[in-house]
Amino acid sequence: MASESASGSATTGVGSSSALQIREIVQTSRNQEVWKDYNMCIMTDGHKKAQCKFCFYFFAVGSNTTLKNHISHPHCEVLKAQQNQTPEAGQTTMGRDGQVFMYNPDYLREQFAGLVIQRGLPFNHFDNEQTTRVFQNTMQPRYTHVSRSTLKRDAMKLWVAAKQATIDGFANLNTMVNLTTDIWSAPHNLPGSYMCVTAHWIEPSSWQMMKRVISFEEFSSEHTGKNLKYMLEKVFVVYGLKDKILSITLDNASNNTSAMNKLRLKYNPPMGGRFYHSRCVAHIINLVVQAGLKVPIVNQMKEAFKQMLKDVFKSGEKNRRRYIKICHDAEKPCYSPNWDIETRWNSTFEMFESGLKQQITLSHFHDILVSKNGRRFKKFPDEYWGRIEMLNPLLAVFQNATVVLSGVYYPTSPLVLQQIFFISCKLSDLELEGGVLSSMVKPIKRKLRKYFENMPPIITCAAALNPCFNVSGVDYLIENISRDLEFADDGFATRSVDYFHESFQGLYNMYYTKYGSHQTQSTTAEGSSSQKSRDPLSRMVHGLTQHKQKKARGDPIMSSEYEQYIKTDFVRGLQPKDYESYDVLGFWKTKENQFPVLSRMALDILSVQASSVASESAFSTSGRILSIRRTRLTAESLEMCMCLKDHLDAHERRQHTTPLELPLDVEEGVFNDEVQMNEATQLTDQEIALDASSDGSFEEPPRDYMLSSGAEDDETQDGAGGSMSHGHGQYTYY
Repeated sequence: MASESASGSATTGVGSSSALQIREIVQTSRNQEVWKDYNMCIMTDGHKKAQCKFCFYFFAVGSNTTLKNHISHPHCEVLKAQQNQTPEAGQTTMGRDGQVFMYNPDYLREQFAGLVIQRGLPFNHFDNEQTTRVFQNTMQPRYTHVSRSTLKRDAMKLWVAAKQATIDGFANLNTMVNLTTDIWSAPHNLPGSYMCVTAHWIEPSSWQMMKRVISFEEFSSEHTGKNLKYMLEKVFVVYGLKDKILSITLDNASNNTSAMNKLRLKYNPPMGGRFYHSRCVAHIINLVVQAGLKVPIVNQMKEAFKQMLKDVFKSGEKNRRRYIKICHDAEKPCYSPNWDIETRWNSTFEMFESGLKQQITLSHFHDILVSKNGRRFKKFPDEYWGRIEMLNPLLAVFQNATVVLSGVYYPTSPLVLQQIFFISCKLSDLELEGGVLSSMVKPIKRKLRKYFENMPPIITCAAALNPCFNVSGVDYLIENISRDLEFADDGFATRSVDYFHESFQGLYNMYYTKYGSHQTQSTTAEGSSSQKSRDPLSRMVHGLTQHKQKKARGDPIMSSEYEQYIKTDFVRGLQPKDYESYDVLGFWKTKENQFPVLSRMALDILSVQASSVASESAFSTSGRILSIRRTRLTAESLEMCMCLKDHLDAHERRQHTTPLELPLDVEEGVFNDEVQMNEATQLTDQEIALDASSDGSFEEPPRDYMLSSGAEDDETQDGAGGSMSHGHGQYTYY
C-alpha cells in the first residue's frame, strides 16, 4: 500500500500545526480520471500540492497512484465514513454549495473568537454546559466545551497574527501613512484613560482607502505634550512608521500642539513639518457652533426649549404616559428627546429637529401642563417656534459638514474648503436677511476666521488634488471665503493664496525629485459655464468655472506634468449635484501613467483625515465593550478587543458602521411599545377634546448615529491637557 502524507488543512485554524496557505488554485492537464477529485494548489511557499476535494488533505503531486488509492480504497476518512456509516460519519455533512463539509474544531474556535470580538460579547458567551449540550445534540456530536480562557487565548492569537500582518504590511507599503489620535477617559467611574491611534493610507494597487486601529493603550500618566509624544513614539517604533508619516490629525488641545512640535523637531518631516499637524475640523465646527449658540437671545431660546422637553418627558411618569397617549390618539409618532449637550457634536440641531417634527403635540401638551400648574411650568413662547425653524437650516449646514468630513472610505481632506465655503455662504445670507438670529453671525465668523487664518496647508493641497477644484479652484475658494468672513486685513487672501502655491509647488518639486523623470504632452482645455444659482453648491461651481476660464486665457503653452494638470479642466460639463459624489481616487487611478508624480502625491496626501472621528468612533465602541458588566477587562484585553474588532471589520469593509456601534435608545423603544399597546394613563375629557383639535402628520426620523467628542480649544486648555466626556447620540455619517 502506498503511503500517504497530509501536509495540513485548506484553512489554518487556531492551534493548527500547519502554517502553509493556498495562494492559488490552477488548472492541470494531468490524468483527469484521477485529478477530478483533486485541486492543483500553489502554496505560499511556491510548491504545488494536490488537495482532496472531500477531506481537504494535501498530497505531493508526483504520484498519481497515491492519489488514486486515496479515493478508491478509500483512505479518505470522509469517503470511508460515508461508506461504512461509522460513528465518525457525524463529522461530515453536505454544505450549502453541494460540497462535503468537514468539521474542524480549531476553525470553529477561531470563528467563535471573531464573533465574540466583533459583537462585543463576553468571553464566557459559549462557556455554558447547556450551550455545549445543544451543540452536541443538534449540530455536532464531536463539539467540545469552549471555556472563556480558551476563547480569550484564541482571540489573543488572532490579534497577535493580525498585528504582525499589519506590521509586515507597513514594511512593504510604498506610500505614506497618516494617523489620527485622541484620548478617552474610561466610563463607569473606572480610573485611567486610553489613547487610540488609527492609521490611514491608500492601497497603491487598488486605490482604496484603508484604515486600522493600531493602538488602544492605557494612558496612565499626565496628559502633557511630553507624555503624548512618548506614547506616539512607541507606536511609531512598534509599527515601523518613523519615516512613513506625513500628517497626524488631532483635536484642538494645546498639549497636542506641544507634542506635535516635539515630534516635528525630532523627526524633521518634509518641508519643515508644515504638513505634520492637522487639526480636527469636526472639533472646530463644534466650537464655531457653540460660539453662535452662546449669543444671549439664542441661548435663552435654547434653554427654554430644553426646559419644555424636561417638563414633558422628565416631570414624572404620569405626564410622560399622558403625552404618549396624546400622540397615539392623534396618530402621530412619539420621539424621545435628543438632549442638547455642549460636547456632543450637532446635538442642538438634533434636539431642534426632533422637536419640530412633533411641534403640534409638544406645544399642545405643554400648554395643558402650564394651564394646570402655572407655578411649576412656564409657557414656551410661540414665537420661539418660528425662530427655531429659521435657525435649524443654519445648524443643518454645520451638521452636514460634520457628516461629510467624517467618512472612512473616501478622502475627506479635499472637501474641507468646500464645506467652509458652504458655511460662509449661509452666514452671509443670514446676515443679509437680518432678524434676531443675525446676531449669531459675528461670533461664528470670528471663531471661523481664527481657524481659517491658521488652516494647515495640507487642506489646500489636498483640495488642489481634487480635479473638481484644481489649483485655480482653490484660489477661488480662498478668495471668496476670505471675503465672506470679512477679514480686516485686505491682503490676507493674497498672502493665503501665495502660501498655498508655495506649499503645493514645493511639495510637487519634492515628489518630482524622488519619482519624476517624465514630461507629459501638452493638451488644451476649455472651461464651461453653468447658470448662477442662489444654491451654495451651484454658486461655487459657477464661480469655479469662470475663474478657470479667466486663468486659462492668459496661460502659456503647457510643458510639464505640473503645468498640464493645473491648466486642464477635467470636469467640464459636470453637473453641480455630481461634485459632492465625484470619485477622486478613481480619477487618480486612471491618471497614474499620465501624471506619475502627481499621482504619487495624491496617494500620500488624500488619505490625510479631516477629523479625528476614526478615533472618536473607537471610543464609542470601547464604551460598549468596557460595559458596566465587563469592568474587569485588563488594558491588554481591551486593546486586543478594540484593535482586533477593527481588523476583522476591515476585511468586510464595514468599519464605517457595525451592529455594535448602532444607537442603544432603550427609552425610545419603550415609548413605541407603549404606544402600540395603548398603555398610558387615562386622560380627562378636557385633554381628549384638546387633543382632538390638533392636526398634522410627521414622518419617522432616521435612527442614526452621531459621534461625540470633547470640544477643546487652545484658549481654554492648559499645558497638562485633559479629556472631556464622550456621550452617545444618533447620527450616521457614512
